[in-house]
Amino acid sequence: MKSHDAIRRMVQASLLTALAVILSIWPKFPLFPAVSWMKFEFSDIPVLLGGFSLGPVFGFAIAVLKALLNAVFTGDWNYIGLIMNIVSTGIPTVAASLLYNQNKTRVRAYISLGVFLLTQIGVMIPMNYFVGSLNFMLFFGVPTYEEARAAMAPLLGWVALFNLIKGAATTVVTAIVYKPLSRTVLSKELLMPKEGKKAPESTNSEESLDNPM
Repeated sequence: MKSHDAIRRMVQASLLTALAVILSIWPKFPLFPAVSWMKFEFSDIPVLLGGFSLGPVFGFAIAVLKALLNAVFTGDWNYIGLIMNIVSTGIPTVAASLLYNQNKTRVRAYISLGVFLLTQIGVMIPMNYFVGSLNFMLFFGVPTYEEARAAMAPLLGWVALFNLIKGAATTVVTAIVYKPLSRTVLSKELLMPKEGKKAPESTNSEESLDNPM
């Protein structure tokens, strides 16, 4: 059973990674002209699903692979964007999935989704100020790091709003699709022979989102 569980996790992680890469490429569009380099897409959803169903280590690994494979397929090897891509999804996913995997109840799931949203906003404001501002030096000819940060400072409100909208969309869609997916591609019985499958156990009002209603 241990070997089956390991294979199942690898298969599920691979499926989620592939989906995350696809969603990181299309659909993809800017929300606000002021921060047009920040593109709205849905690739955080498979990463968060992986963290919830497989644990924080797998969630973070999916975030890293998604960023690297996106760079491979798009040819965009901007190391600043690559780092920010990993951080923007990986850290919130680890925070949310650590909380959820301690006690997989419905209430804990919703709290964990809130943690994801708040962590993503809280992480990306300083990341854009201290790291993202380097793009002003690389692409816009700003001569010094201090001037680059000064150019980024007025845009941090837009950064917060962008991540609020993107994080809210991620958490809402995850809340909707997680339970149906937990019965299929995220099921613990994936790849298990039919004769080895167990009947679903009854759940209480504090049931996990992993279990059917």
